[in-house]
Amino acid sequence: MTFTILRPLAVTDATLVSSNVPETDAPAWDSGTTYAVGDVVMRKHAVYENSEPGNVGKDPPLNPGLWTRVRATNRWRVFDRTNSSRTAQASTISYVFLPGGSVPMVTALDLVNCNQVRVRQIDPVYGTVYDKSLFPGPLPVMPDWWEWFFGEWEGGQTIAIFDDLKNFPAAALHIDFIGGDDLAVGQLLFGTPRSWGLEQGILQGARVGRQIYSRREPNQFGDIELVKRPSAKRASFEVVLRAGEVDALQAFLDEIDAELCLFIGSQKYESTVIFGIFQSADVVLSSFSYSNLDVEVLGVT
Repeated sequence: MTFTILRPLAVTDATLVSSNVPETDAPAWDSGTTYAVGDVVMRKHAVYENSEPGNVGKDPPLNPGLWTRVRATNRWRVFDRTNSSRTAQASTISYVFLPGGSVPMVTALDLVNCNQVRVRQIDPVYGTVYDKSLFPGPLPVMPDWWEWFFGEWEGGQTIAIFDDLKNFPAAALHIDFIGGDDLAVGQLLFGTPRSWGLEQGILQGARVGRQIYSRREPNQFGDIELVKRPSAKRASFEVVLRAGEVDALQAFLDEIDAELCLFIGSQKYESTVIFGIFQSADVVLSSFSYSNLDVEVLGVT
């Protein structure tokens, strides 16, 4: 598979048709209600906490000095582009979208206790034109035959990638997650991917790891104080580009410089599928026909 970058479409009230995840995280903000310090409200798919006594008529998104945005609502956390929250609901999580255009790729990240992801495209004229499921259930802790039959099973795949959707711009996009009582989804992304380089994808020697944000500091007695915080993927890839791709890639990277995108080095390793930003991208003009791209990516998850 070639090196792929997905620039996800933004999800809005116009594109999100329905969901079975209720939006009942807090009472809706009311312009005529007087709020005390510590009161929590819901406004524009986010939860806010008030810090002003006698707060009345001040719209939370327009008054960040008075209202602290705590988080997205549970329904919208999957679109919040952060690494510290997930949309969670027991058994099933479902969304229906009208993207308003062709959507060749759908990706779900940071899956928790998810046994099945089903993606469907239902066109108003042709009916169901795409219906596919992936099963990212639990896996043995160690990849050998003894663990498979007798060992401990946990976790499983945390990523589901659908990259063969049909070209039906008017189709509704149905995405369903099925799992256990603690089913959760971190990111849900869809859009049109851009692929670069030769079919062989990233070259051998790619480096993958995690950016640690946990606090690990010694106190006055010499003991290490540990505070667990979310971590994020990071990686560096080398990709062989065709000569004609160099300028186009440079222009595309300039477009997404301040945007979160999905970078897929190889679907074989989840460590090389990263939702985040590129930190650097250098091209070595190796020959008349081919060039070498060195790219470093830092994820938000």
